[in-house]
Amino acid sequence: MIKENFEIINKVAEGCINEVIQTKALYLKTMVSKMEAAFTRLGFRETSTAAVKNILIVKLDSFGDFILLSPAIREIRMNYPAAHITLVINKRIYPLAELCPYVNEILTFDFEDECDDDEVPQVMRYMLDFAKNYLWQRKFSLGFEFRYFNSMKFRHLLMLYFSGAKERVGYISNAGRLYTNSLLPPEQNNGNALLTHPVLNPPEIIHDCARNLYILQDYGLKIQRTDLEVWFDAADLSVAKKLLRGFAEGRIKITVGISASTHMRKYPIEKYLQAFKEIIDKGGSIIILGGPAEAEDANFLESNLPREFVKNFVEIFNGWRFDAAVMSQTDMYIGNDTGASNCAAAVHLPMIMLCREAKDKENILPGMLSEYAMYYPWQTNAIVLRPEHALPPCANTLSMGGCVTGTSHCIAQIEPAEIVAAYDKMADFIKNSGVRKTSCPPMINSLQDKQALYSKFIAPK
Repeated sequence: MIKENFEIINKVAEGCINEVIQTKALYLKTMVSKMEAAFTRLGFRETSTAAVKNILIVKLDSFGDFILLSPAIREIRMNYPAAHITLVINKRIYPLAELCPYVNEILTFDFEDECDDDEVPQVMRYMLDFAKNYLWQRKFSLGFEFRYFNSMKFRHLLMLYFSGAKERVGYISNAGRLYTNSLLPPEQNNGNALLTHPVLNPPEIIHDCARNLYILQDYGLKIQRTDLEVWFDAADLSVAKKLLRGFAEGRIKITVGISASTHMRKYPIEKYLQAFKEIIDKGGSIIILGGPAEAEDANFLESNLPREFVKNFVEIFNGWRFDAAVMSQTDMYIGNDTGASNCAAAVHLPMIMLCREAKDKENILPGMLSEYAMYYPWQTNAIVLRPEHALPPCANTLSMGGCVTGTSHCIAQIEPAEIVAAYDKMADFIKNSGVRKTSCPPMINSLQDKQALYSKFIAPK
């Protein structure tokens, strides 16, 4: 499609953005009616006669959310073996997605996760420029976005719509109200206008991974597998093996995830230290993972534990592929509810996860507010430790995860002895079942091998 035609769509969209600036309101149905005329005029709404479908997947949030999307990405490929699949992700996620064998190309979109209402026109213009430069030329026949709700939802919907995809599949914008016993009437300005196939899942489907897969089922696709995947290559694995060679032979090797996206999800490092001292006395060994932000805590643990049974890999942080490769060579994960726990689940490690959400908060709007219900370790042997009761002021507030202080607060009620007791149970399982971890997905040896693996999913002519 020639660039002159792109300018027709761009001009219409810019007019809509200017209306937002002038009126201080975003009327999505009005914007869609104007842009649909332009998309239709330029052939974006015609049924494609091409033998190969162009499919778009939009996922703009963080590491753990992307890992939970891995089964859906795979199942889209299984249903469309000959399609050209484009994945649009947050720039920070690229190293984790780079070796995904189920997509043909990855485009990165760099933006801040949060923005104020008065910055909406700026975000819209940024997405419009991205669509004009990278997406319109691909003329997508089908697009998926998987965000269920919250502030990130609108970004996913907007990117999907601006892409020009003929069919656009995703959750309705007010899906969270399903758990408030409210009806879900059409709204003048909701994001449903941006979709051609809006999805409302059954309320009992709460886990984020299950919700991702349900979108595909609702659209009519078949689901063959539901397990998570994380992708790293032979070089990543070689480095991990070299760093662990000769370390704590005969002991249970435990990867420890001390990072978290917020302080409310972080377990106090001093309490971790108490637990790890006992676990080492019982025959465990500790491998600390995390990014530069965890360096101080990692050094604290390393300096206060027996050095021969501790490896601190935070100082040599090489990213999520490296962490995944290290996890694949260990026996157990202990750590916070964060991206690292999803990564551990993807390599099927037995897991002890610490969650800030108190047990007495779990059944309050579970599909909207329960981190425990939405992000429970997926399809791996797990023990999740949580406080019994939320502390004031969290006890009387409604929020995601139940803790609102901005500090390590409700989660700090978990005692080190609880971690040690959970370790005893998991260690007994590992020793007596003979299962150190279940099998991982096939390895990709290099970027060059990615196309060879992808070719397995192309339908024979």
